[in-house]
Amino acid sequence: MIGRLLLLAAVVLAAAVVVVLALQPGPVAVPPSTPPRTSPPAATASLALSSPTPPPTPSPTASASPSPIPTGSAPPAACPAQNGGDPSAQAQLVAIRTAHQPGLDRVVFEFGPSGVPAGVYGLPLYDIAAVSQFIGGGSGRPVPVDGNAFLQVRFRNASTVDPATGKQTFTQTELHPGLPLVRTVKLIDDFERIMTWGLGLERLACAKVSELASPARLVVDLPTPP
Repeated sequence: MIGRLLLLAAVVLAAAVVVVLALQPGPVAVPPSTPPRTSPPAATASLALSSPTPPPTPSPTASASPSPIPTGSAPPAACPAQNGGDPSAQAQLVAIRTAHQPGLDRVVFEFGPSGVPAGVYGLPLYDIAAVSQFIGGGSGRPVPVDGNAFLQVRFRNASTVDPATGKQTFTQTELHPGLPLVRTVKLIDDFERIMTWGLGLERLACAKVSELASPARLVVDLPTPP
């Protein structure tokens, strides 16, 4: 009788253990979570789409400096000074003649004998030079002459007034010949046997000079278009 009770108790205990084990929660397998799919940040995508295209490198032609604006023709070079004549000659101006010939304007200074005791009759010393303006020897002031360019013709031991008689041997002080190049021939100064004439020109031209005798003459040729 006691043996049966022990056996029954053992069976009941075993059943209770099974029931308890069955009711105890066991580990539940949780599937691994899949990380959410993330898209690139909007800012990054925006930058990638809006990145500016590098500007094209300018060609050498486009980047070159603009050509200088023409400034016109260069001014003519000054004419070299010329001189000549007889250092022992004394003379009086008696005439100035002007004329146009094909390719040149001509100005002729003609001289006659002088009453000065010393010296001989002939072409007096002269010099010709391009100048920017004329200055009167007595006043030291500019003397206006009509023209765009100027040549100065100066004589030494010559005058328009004969010192022996006090009479004028040439009375004109300004000529307007109306030539293509020579606009004015004007007396600038006549003092102490130094006589200066100014040629007012349309444009600067270098003179070709010739000395003639019988009578004594200085021929000034200025080139012009034919």
